[in-house]
Amino acid sequence: MDNISERVSAEQREAAFEDAIAARYNRDYHESPVAAAHTESFVRYVAEQYRPGDRVLDLGCAAASLWPSFEKHFKDPGVLVGVDLSPGMIDEAKKRFPNGQFRVGSMFDIPSSPGEFDLVIVSSAFHHIADKHLPAALKDIHRVMDEHGKLIGREPLCFNRVGDRGGWLAGALMNLRHLVYRLTHTREYPEPDPGPDHHAYDAKTLVEMLNATFLVEHCETRHPVSPFFSRVNDPSVTTVAQYLDEALEHKEGQELYYVASKNYADAEEVKRCVRLALEESRIQDLDGFLAKVHAAADFLEKKLDPSASPK
Repeated sequence: MDNISERVSAEQREAAFEDAIAARYNRDYHESPVAAAHTESFVRYVAEQYRPGDRVLDLGCAAASLWPSFEKHFKDPGVLVGVDLSPGMIDEAKKRFPNGQFRVGSMFDIPSSPGEFDLVIVSSAFHHIADKHLPAALKDIHRVMDEHGKLIGREPLCFNRVGDRGGWLAGALMNLRHLVYRLTHTREYPEPDPGPDHHAYDAKTLVEMLNATFLVEHCETRHPVSPFFSRVNDPSVTTVAQYLDEALEHKEGQELYYVASKNYADAEEVKRCVRLALEESRIQDLDGFLAKVHAAADFLEKKLDPSASPK
């Protein structure tokens, strides 16, 4: 089976899986207090990159799971579009947001024009596809992004989480989970088989794959402890879980948050180019001009981005 045929077959399996859980997806994955807190945390992270008027694509939008938080944090978007592979998920999204723009579509052939979006949000969707197919998805995301667009996402991790240390630490966390589930009478839900492509990531591997198409300008782990209690509906448990996340400063978390840019440059990159240009220059007095280019980059970065560190 060739690569495209494999992708089509995988997408058909994925659409069937999503259709099967669409009606209860938000309940199971977004409506418990812990899950809702994770959603809010992620949308706040996205909102740090958002500017009024930005054209936003929620790729793999599911049942418009993030949209209530979008309404709180995205003021005056130029456009907000949700795309998902599953017709069932899109039907649920339209029930929640009848006036929203939703499209059924593939991550490999996004139903959008070139350069249509400033921000593309991918919330825990890449781990639904096999790694060998990810470059094709990233290529099409690149196509629909503006020249200076950003890809912002989160994905589950499977290595270097606090629970992976093993020993008594892992035992303490798992027994705390068992204690909480027993006291709150929490149950897990049976799931259909998600198929062979569902997987979690090693953070380094994911960043390397993203960097093959974009430039990852920021990434961090989140939620080292709270996912242990993701099904629990008691708000006091959520408070304690968030307290434990903060106590670890979100290090060795179970999710990776990232921001990747289509064309990213800072003053340091301008300085590097200036240095290389001086080495290759055959034009008299070009060094004086390039020094002014370097100074212009430092001045503009400092003026337009007060948070930028001095170069």
